Amino acid sequence: ATISASLGAMRPLIGKLDMLLLRDAPQKCCSKRIKDRMRLLKDDVQKISSYLDELSEVEDPPPMAMCWMNEARDLSYDMEDYVDSLLFVPPEDPSLFANNIKATRSLRKWFSRVKTSQTQVISAGTLSEFRRYVQEAIQRHQRYNLHSCRTLRRRFVSHGPMVLPRPYEETADIVIDGRMNEFINSLATDGDQQLKVLSVLGSACLGKTTLARVLYNRFRKQYNCRAFIRVSKKPDTKKIFCDMLSQLKRQHPLQHCREIDLIHDIKQYLQDKRYLIIIDDVWAASVWDTINHVFPKGNHGSRIITTTQIEDVALTCCCYQSEYVFEMKHLDDDHSRKLFFNRLFCSERDCPEQFKDVLNEIVETCDGLPLATVSIASVLASQPVMSIDLLTYIHRSLSSCFSASERTRQALNLSFNSLPQYLKTCLLYLSMYPEGYTILKDDLVKQWVAEGLIYTTEGQDIRKDAESYLDQLIGRRFIQPICVNYNNEVLSCAVHGMVHDLIAHKSAEENFIVAIDYSQKNVPLSQKSSSFFVS
Repeated sequence: ATISASLGAMRPLIGKLDMLLLRDAPQKCCSKRIKDRMRLLKDDVQKISSYLDELSEVEDPPPMAMCWMNEARDLSYDMEDYVDSLLFVPPEDPSLFANNIKATRSLRKWFSRVKTSQTQVISAGTLSEFRRYVQEAIQRHQRYNLHSCRTLRRRFVSHGPMVLPRPYEETADIVIDGRMNEFINSLATDGDQQLKVLSVLGSACLGKTTLARVLYNRFRKQYNCRAFIRVSKKPDTKKIFCDMLSQLKRQHPLQHCREIDLIHDIKQYLQDKRYLIIIDDVWAASVWDTINHVFPKGNHGSRIITTTQIEDVALTCCCYQSEYVFEMKHLDDDHSRKLFFNRLFCSERDCPEQFKDVLNEIVETCDGLPLATVSIASVLASQPVMSIDLLTYIHRSLSSCFSASERTRQALNLSFNSLPQYLKTCLLYLSMYPEGYTILKDDLVKQWVAEGLIYTTEGQDIRKDAESYLDQLIGRRFIQPICVNYNNEVLSCAVHGMVHDLIAHKSAEENFIVAIDYSQKNVPLSQKSSSFFVS
């Protein structure tokens, strides 16, 4: 059984109580009275788990239900910590794990308490106390009449892995309209051999990164070396230079290398080479000034392309030559429809006639915003049955938003609500990373497995299951691929800023993960959280 953001540790807890009951250790389960109490506790935990399961499927549960769910999840974490201390013998040196920020929540809390290398003795009093807490939670569920929440209509059906009509790369090409093609072609036909910096300017969710990715993929083979670098709002310049050097030289720099040495190595390596560098999501001119120092000014036809939401930053990157700034606009109607229908049906002509009118209204409401358009198409593609009622609900939800950013947020919220629980939990786990952080796929897959977030059956490869989770989240546009190898395998990825805001809010709402920045002096925490990460 897996850990779930909505269900907490209830399901793993049931399995661990079974392990205690079946374990052949008379010195730990020496009394029939204790075993009876454990069985009664397990029965009550199963009941409260079923209540949580019901409420987790309710769309927009009322505040009273959310409060009860938080209390039940907190109780599950406390009980799991106690049962872990009974089941597992810790290592002789707890510091091996205690200082590891990626260690599981149970281990971190457990190691902080462990004083010896021996397991604890089961306490009948502790079991009775936990059972009393569980029964009180069950009584509150009945007193608050939370069974009635089941009548709240579920708009989306969450089911197994979704096969989308179009892969990520093909839908990226669809976003490229006539103006973008002119910009791309100008780069291809530009015979100027001097180093040139171009900048893609536009507000959030207009497809700047997608355009930069298309440029990178189309022209990468024309350059001796290339790199695609993410910057974000709070950049770590040393990490940026490490990432750049590893992509350029295809080998990782030494771990303790100084920033000044990295700059020198990059500059030396790029000297006399024709290079293509994408600097994605630049938020400050000062950051660009720092990064710009590493690029030698040669006459080999090298190109640097930056993306930004801020006009002054775009002009600074291009030395205030406005002709080198490409301003993004909303997709026109033709490209919006093509993106939406190709994502949903492979083509517009495959759309059932009875749905065309309302689907066209939905496309129009998405207002040429690529992220909103493809998110809603992915929501609909994930549903086994399409209905006019569902389409009308989605259209009304988007129509109630007055700005482009609100519409995109609502589209992402609808897409999140349509996810099955196991994908929601894996996605919320990413809120522990800073916004704009480049995540290595291998690291992420191992963390999901270690945290107990991946469901698998005997004989299945749990790593492959975890990789399929990642592929599904990429397919639904929650995760952006950053580095992709020649076999189209994603090696690293990132979370879009608006998606990061959404999952950080959802994660805090469900007390799943709270990520704390060192710069935050006061962090209000009204309830306990299952995990804390300090960045």
